[in-house]
Amino acid sequence: MEELWKYILLNGKANQLKVKNPVFDKGELTSIDDLKPFSKKDDEGKPIKPTLADANQEKRRIYTDFFKKPFKNLLILSGAGSSMDVGGLSMWQLWNETEKKYKIDKTEDNPEIDGFKIIRETVKFDSEEKNLEALLSHIEGYSKFIEDVEIKIGDNKKQLSNIKDEIFKLIKDKCTIPAPSDNFPHKTFLEKLLQRKQTNPRIKIFTLNYDLLFEYAATKVNAIVVDGFSFTFPRTFSGRYFDYDIVQREGSKLKEEDNFIQRVFHLHKLHGSLNWERDNFDQKVKINNSPKKPLMVYPRDAKYEDSYGQPFFEMMARFQRNLRKNNDTLLICIGYSFNDKHINAAIEEALNQNPGFRLALIDPGFESENISSSLCEIKKVAEESERILITSETFTEFAKHYPEIKTYENFNYQSINLNNG
Repeated sequence: MEELWKYILLNGKANQLKVKNPVFDKGELTSIDDLKPFSKKDDEGKPIKPTLADANQEKRRIYTDFFKKPFKNLLILSGAGSSMDVGGLSMWQLWNETEKKYKIDKTEDNPEIDGFKIIRETVKFDSEEKNLEALLSHIEGYSKFIEDVEIKIGDNKKQLSNIKDEIFKLIKDKCTIPAPSDNFPHKTFLEKLLQRKQTNPRIKIFTLNYDLLFEYAATKVNAIVVDGFSFTFPRTFSGRYFDYDIVQREGSKLKEEDNFIQRVFHLHKLHGSLNWERDNFDQKVKINNSPKKPLMVYPRDAKYEDSYGQPFFEMMARFQRNLRKNNDTLLICIGYSFNDKHINAAIEEALNQNPGFRLALIDPGFESENISSSLCEIKKVAEESERILITSETFTEFAKHYPEIKTYENFNYQSINLNNG
């Protein structure tokens, strides 16, 4: 068997971990043959063969030390991979679901019909890659600029534009994840993030996902979400709400910092949400738990054009502004594949122009062969620079091992009994 060495952590020249012949199951490392560097010895001074537990322990020791540093501005970027542990689907899995939707099984009278292949051939999509975003771009471009043709799949005839809408609905349905009943990584992670001193800048979470998992997590941990929407009904979007904070006016203590309410964070949904809707009457964006047409940026080339409309432009501008803050800023990317050009450009600018910027990537598949060219470039930099940390870890395991921050408000105070008689 040919030896295969893969990184499980990169953080400059001093912190690099490789494992030999790794085996993964749903992103989690389950088996290794060797680990380097590794120098443990037994009582007789003989080298010990490293185990899976050794690899995970050393990996988590290094990234725990990295995250214990007191970064003033803490930003989170959440991609599709962060929802997969809770039932979310990757773009590759959404492709497969779309393929199943348009497949007609073989019967006694009729052969099997690959409707998805008919759609791809109609719009001249000849790529072998399972890229749903690229296919939707072909479908939209063909129907808009060439012809909105009628496609026959079995006994059904559909306009190409209607097929696009059907795929959009499939994406929406598959991204609708019910509130988890037990512990889930968003809750575990958020609970640890909110241990920071409330006088530090508020935690800012930027998510590319449509689901409501961070909203569910906030409810579970009794946190307050500043999401750009009013606190009045109907909840209506305005960027100015991100500039407000929540303080306690009465009963404040001696320290000024105690006036700031604990457990508050900002949530920016860069690609929209399952519960957003644009009001046809006043064109304002409002929260609606059962919208007829959710306001979402669907995966296709036009998503970059969509991002210049409100409220997406407002949120993207705030993402860029926060990356530029030159005073100890850390961006943690969880499950982000680096396939969005406008997001990549903002991160690249921060790495090149902001000396106080640090980047951490949590991605169990960062050593796979089909990663994006942008992620390849970041890996090269991470091999040399301690400003970037990349580790192979699922969101569930990362949330579990992310270090808890011990601040004065988290201490366990011992009760005092003055009644000694």
